Amino acid sequence: MRSVVNRTGRHTTLFSCFTVLLLAPIQSPAQAQGEITVPGKVAVFVRPVIDELQKYRTERGDPNRISERFYALAQKQGRLVDEALVVVMCFDVMGESEKDADAVIARGRKMLPYLTKYRDRAPKIPGRRYPDSLLKGATKRGSDFEGVVKAIEHGWRGTWDNPDG
Repeated sequence: MRSVVNRTGRHTTLFSCFTVLLLAPIQSPAQAQGEITVPGKVAVFVRPVIDELQKYRTERGDPNRISERFYALAQKQGRLVDEALVVVMCFDVMGESEKDADAVIARGRKMLPYLTKYRDRAPKIPGRRYPDSLLKGATKRGSDFEGVVKAIEHGWRGTWDNPDG
């Protein structure tokens, strides 16, 4: 940082790029992408799945329990469950299996408003403080959501139905 006199005779303080970086607040991935609070009635359906994920990541729990919780959720019906399935897609729950995406695709066009709602914002679950590390990164979530929207708009039954591979 240094002070200089500009053309009008006023003193101006110049910051180096390094100084500006030091002064910039450090943001978590969730803060950088914006946050959205999940409605309480939807969170009731999300918590069992994400609680199991957190337990697995912190205590080396059983990965089969995550799948069991997810499949129990996917078998339920209703608007609250529809939204909960999209919220679960924001978390790194199913790894590379894409079963979370398939569950959303299978429900069809009614899922599009929820996909739009959560596409660019990290969900915050009331009553829990999950670490940001459980969330998919913004790039991964964006590409997953884009693929699901494309599948729904094309009338595909799931990720396996994509003719592009």
